Amino acid sequence: MHVSPPLHPPSRRAPNLESLPAEIFAEVASYLSSRTDVLHLSQVSAGAYGKVAPALYADVDLHGAEQCERTLGMIARTPQVARHVRRLTVHPEHEPNPRPCEQYRAWDNAGVVSRCVMRAARNLDALHNFEWDGEDMLPDDRMWAELAARCPRLKFVGTTFGCFLPRPSSSLFQFSDLLGFSLTFKDGFYAHSLHVPSRGGFGPLKGPHVLGLADAAAESEPVFNRLWDMLTLRCPDLEALRIVGHSSEPSEAARLYTARWPKLRYLALGALVWNTHVVPGQAHIALDFKDFLEAHPTIESLSLLGRPSANQLDLSTLDHAALPNLKEFSGSFAHLRMLVDRVPAPEGDNVDQPQAQNGNPIPNQPAPAPAPAPPVAGCTSLTKTLRRVCFPHPMHLRDLTLLTISRVLLSLHALSSIKVTFAIQGGYDSNGILRTIVSSCPHLQDLDISCTNKTSLFLDAFANALRGLTRLRTLALTLVRMPGEEPMHVGASRIALANPRLKSFSIAFIPPHPSAEAGPPPPLERGTFDLTCDAHGLPVCLYVAQWHAAPWAWLWLWPSAWAAFPRAADALAAPAPGPGASAGLAEWFAAFASVLGVDTPLLLLESRAAGVATAGAGDGAAQGFSQRKGAPKGTTRRWLYDLRPSGHPDVVRKGAGALLVERSPAGEEARLMVFCLCLFVLTMWALLSRAIRQV
Repeated sequence: MHVSPPLHPPSRRAPNLESLPAEIFAEVASYLSSRTDVLHLSQVSAGAYGKVAPALYADVDLHGAEQCERTLGMIARTPQVARHVRRLTVHPEHEPNPRPCEQYRAWDNAGVVSRCVMRAARNLDALHNFEWDGEDMLPDDRMWAELAARCPRLKFVGTTFGCFLPRPSSSLFQFSDLLGFSLTFKDGFYAHSLHVPSRGGFGPLKGPHVLGLADAAAESEPVFNRLWDMLTLRCPDLEALRIVGHSSEPSEAARLYTARWPKLRYLALGALVWNTHVVPGQAHIALDFKDFLEAHPTIESLSLLGRPSANQLDLSTLDHAALPNLKEFSGSFAHLRMLVDRVPAPEGDNVDQPQAQNGNPIPNQPAPAPAPAPPVAGCTSLTKTLRRVCFPHPMHLRDLTLLTISRVLLSLHALSSIKVTFAIQGGYDSNGILRTIVSSCPHLQDLDISCTNKTSLFLDAFANALRGLTRLRTLALTLVRMPGEEPMHVGASRIALANPRLKSFSIAFIPPHPSAEAGPPPPLERGTFDLTCDAHGLPVCLYVAQWHAAPWAWLWLWPSAWAAFPRAADALAAPAPGPGASAGLAEWFAAFASVLGVDTPLLLLESRAAGVATAGAGDGAAQGFSQRKGAPKGTTRRWLYDLRPSGHPDVVRKGAGALLVERSPAGEEARLMVFCLCLFVLTMWALLSRAIRQV
């Protein structure tokens, strides 16, 4: 049977971007590290926007009342967008760029934003995580009631306590079956004396965070009793708990030590009273943080966020078999060393064998069993399970030795990620620190290292030290720029060529500062670099996104330069000439020399030693500038930097114009030659003109 072909064969249209399934768009969006890139992908077309929207709105983080009102209003009006929101974080009192004309309404930001959340809650049926990050004022209590009623999938809740505490009947304490809870105590919690024993509900053994048992006549007893009742009685499957504060004073946690959550995996605590206490009326119960850790073998992430001086916790007595599944630790180096050096308890005391008075063995008596070998330190389960380590507070090298750091890191065989900050002092070998980390952790995949206070090392020396980390994938480097350092993108190219397996890394240059306790200052220059390699694994190019602070922001970030002005003014205002004036000038130039990273000349040092200038006003100016909030403004430049040599066949040859504007040694030489040629032409023109006039 013969079938005639159709008269009009179906047309084959070329596939376009909108014909791709939504799963492909979701996979592409997962590889984009910047939210801006995801937004640009969604703006390709109307069809692409609908397929990228789940990735674009899955995690919403809002800052300031204005942004919160606009975005939450849009979510309340468009249910098709709200159904994609799974995580919502609100910072109602954190304005990115505050304007003086709106300061009058800052006191009511919490109420306005919480009512916006309340109206948007009816569309947030897929919300899984909500966090309220306020400062002082309380949100409208109806917000918590609407979230509990309208968001059936909400399992993680976070909030803050500031100047005021919620009522005991607050809807915040009505949640059930939560999987995660976070509570942060802000500065207003301490500034308004809520930690005083007469108001905070503390007995003789209780501390400022109101985490323990409350007194009968305390003002906040019902509030924290309701909070702990919710967590311990109605949330038996709790998996994540975070309770921290902005104070380094230790806090009582007796109620925490008696709680038991069989599925607890993530635990983050601030400074607590770790000593053992007995609950009144229950003398048989010993409340100890070590007992709490031993009773929760499912913990995978442990963070002890208190200052090392306030966190007097002895983890060396923790049971050798405790924390068998710990994969991530954040805290002080002393705590990590205690966890690693735990010694197992002996199996039992040896039974004394009968023995003759003269020390000779009794005839026909079997020889006693040999004494068991002493337990070996550093053989805990952490050596096989711990993968990520973070030291949030700066480590002073004067308190540690390279041998101690190496011994602890060498015992962690599964360690693949480390984040550490070193406070550099004069006279310490910064290259030795890096060599110690590289030799002790050869299997690192993620490295985040910061060297604050003073200059530490050049980028080319850092690149040479990284050659031993053959598995490194991501890198974050923060340091003070060395005098004479090459441009950041050139140093980044050296790092990429030394370790071509890097996928992405970042570099930040910060100004020198005297103290590292308050954290590093905002950077002067910051760059992110994405490395692209060919099929053979050879580096091809770097995608560079480099940010520079505005020139007028440098004096903002360098308070030592401002401190030099009053010292020089005081010295120059001296009525009689003498060593004071020269000392003031020396102080002024020496301050600017240290800011710019230039060694102070010997002449200035001698002049500074000859006279003493007053520094009270300068210190006040420095302190005032150091307390400013916010980051300085700057400009961002993006470009593609080729890593292949100029003679490579695939490299585009540059013309004379491109060579003149190139930021490289060859470009500098070309510009110098052009400048010399211009000077020669001008000189010859002047000589010829003069000769013509004389003729």
